[in-house]
Amino acid sequence: MNKLLTGALALILLSGCTANKPGAFERIDEDTRSNTVQYRFDPEKVNKDALDIDLAEYCNKKGFDKVESLPAQDSHIPGLKKAWYQCNYAVKS
Repeated sequence: MNKLLTGALALILLSGCTANKPGAFERIDEDTRSNTVQYRFDPEKVNKDALDIDLAEYCNKKGFDKVESLPAQDSHIPGLKKAWYQCNYAVKS
């Protein structure tokens, strides 16, 4: 019973972390070999414009000028989503 209560409390605290951050998203992982970054966000509260700006700045700092997203998935934290984004180069004509 104590483990269940502790686990539930931890999930509540973690979900509050994302909701209380500006824009209701946070960068949670990155893979420098594949130029990808993962974000966790609250789909009901996320400031999509702020997320897009953060992604663009992240990729730009690494020398890329395009961001491509993979479909969002449910996070292990109830009510939140997570998604991977890949930094890429725009095709120039």
